[in-house]
Amino acid sequence: MIFPPLLTETELQALYQRAQHAAADSSLQNLLEQRQAGDVASRYRGAGLDYAESRPYQAGDEPRFMHWSVTARTGKPHVKQFREERRPAVFILLDRRSNMRFGTRVRLKAAQAARVAALIAFAAAQNGWAVSGVTLEAQPHWFTATTDTHAIWQFIYQCATACPPLTQADEPTLATLLPLIGAQLVRGTHLYLLSDFADLDTACEPHLLQLLSRHPLFTVQVLDTAECELPATGRLTLQGRDGIAHLVNLADNKVRETFRQQAAALHEAQEQRLRGWGCHYTRLLSEVEMPETLVPLPHGMGN
Repeated sequence: MIFPPLLTETELQALYQRAQHAAADSSLQNLLEQRQAGDVASRYRGAGLDYAESRPYQAGDEPRFMHWSVTARTGKPHVKQFREERRPAVFILLDRRSNMRFGTRVRLKAAQAARVAALIAFAAAQNGWAVSGVTLEAQPHWFTATTDTHAIWQFIYQCATACPPLTQADEPTLATLLPLIGAQLVRGTHLYLLSDFADLDTACEPHLLQLLSRHPLFTVQVLDTAECELPATGRLTLQGRDGIAHLVNLADNKVRETFRQQAAALHEAQEQRLRGWGCHYTRLLSEVEMPETLVPLPHGMGN
């Protein structure tokens, strides 16, 4: 059986044009101009590429920048300083796990997340940013940072490709993947997490806080309307992931209101948790046609 891609070539070309024309001066885009916490010498992101000088070690300096020869000569720890990297970068995590393969209106959550990933990658490429990312699924696909247009399109095609058939194999959790991301990014890389955050828990906290200490972090929670409010469709048999079927009368206003309140409490708690850790947060329904009006896209500074 051949499954259709989440996004067609025509849809991708349309997204490319929309990313190109996204308003760079909107208040959402201005979020990307904000400095990180701490001392930053300029608006450009990154640790830099060219060695400039050494200075005494300070608490919080990264061990990988230790200048061992100067440390040995002086008897005091020193670190290398670099000229700033003037090419900003973006990293995109796209959740394509089983929970994201749900949709009752217009498209699947995975398809909406893929649309956002494409818009971000296109906007970044059009402004000279380096793009890297990972698709979170049973077998994650990693893409190293590049400014090559062909390589960026390959990442976008992977985001848009049909999801593989569901299997009994365990899927990686968000908490297991987050530390792998931090190990490969240059400080200052803009990090986007596109997911429904169904498995957001306390195990994610230390990894997100570590990422936030080095990167601007944008979270986009993609939800289906039916996850927020059930339709009044009468009696319906619903089956959970545990395989157990339940007969639910959706014509009952009390049932729908109870669900709405519980769903709202869950999503509010997830939002407050992410915001409380310091993430920028956007809630995005899968049927929204122009997510670029809600999600800040990369712009400027890369050329």
